[in-house]
Amino acid sequence: MAINNESVKDARDNLAGGLKSVIQDAQDLVDTTGDHVEDRYQQARERLKAALQTAKSELPKVTKKAVEKSKHAAHVTDEYVGGNPWKAVGVAAAIGLLAGVVIGRSK
Repeated sequence: MAINNESVKDARDNLAGGLKSVIQDAQDLVDTTGDHVEDRYQQARERLKAALQTAKSELPKVTKKAVEKSKHAAHVTDEYVGGNPWKAVGVAAAIGLLAGVVIGRSK
């Protein structure tokens, strides 16, 4: 039960693409509202610009770290299940039983 590298890359790319889209939308908002001169508005605009710059610079680092952690977790899980298949089946069955009990009681 190995994690496919392509699926991890696709998930990473989808997440990064979504975040980049949000950042770009916010940047467009900052750019189109530059002609307002009210002090409070200008201060808020400058704070938003600073936050956007930070987000742009941190996004690749965060994405890389998340992918590394998820690969490690998948590898550890794969090793455990490979070495202890019956324990994994037992735990999955217990979780399924508990979920069934909880769902059954809620009706």
